[in-house]
Amino acid sequence: MNKITSWFLRAKHWQIFIAFAAVCLISSIVAAGSDLPKVRSLSDVGKADLLNLGLTMVIMLLLIGWFWSMGLFLNSIVKPQLKLGTKFLGFALIFPAAYVPVFFAVFFTANAALLLLILPFHFLAMYCLFYGLYFVSKSLVMAETGKQATFYDYAGPFFLIWFFPIGVWFTQPRINRLYAEQTSLQDPG
Repeated sequence: MNKITSWFLRAKHWQIFIAFAAVCLISSIVAAGSDLPKVRSLSDVGKADLLNLGLTMVIMLLLIGWFWSMGLFLNSIVKPQLKLGTKFLGFALIFPAAYVPVFFAVFFTANAALLLLILPFHFLAMYCLFYGLYFVSKSLVMAETGKQATFYDYAGPFFLIWFFPIGVWFTQPRINRLYAEQTSLQDPG
């Protein structure tokens, strides 16, 4: 397990919240000072707008890192017959991050044909984000209970993770507990 994954699994709920909140706050300040509403084409994009895009990407990378860390860890501790496939998870987490800059570039062209062309990719990015929520929340419940989970079983964690600022306060302590249990099993010293 690498240091980034380990940090996401060991971090307290307030640390995860502050990491996201700090980047979001900076992004909001930059967005408020930018000319984003006045942008009509790519040539109108200023440094503040590019900084805002960069900060959006940082938020996406934090989210991907958190989901990836939780998903792989939780899936690794569930019973073998309950494990979910991780191949699509990788695609589902990377595609939205790759899509964001493309969306911004197409959006700023204000070309209706391009916007219609990119619409299926937009829906795919949304589906991928929901798949990440599904994967992590279902894996969390299966890791805690040791049995197959229906949507009724993992709906709580699903919506808590979706409404991140609230959910991190409830989800991350569960991750911390499972991670500490696994670590103590591996290192009985």
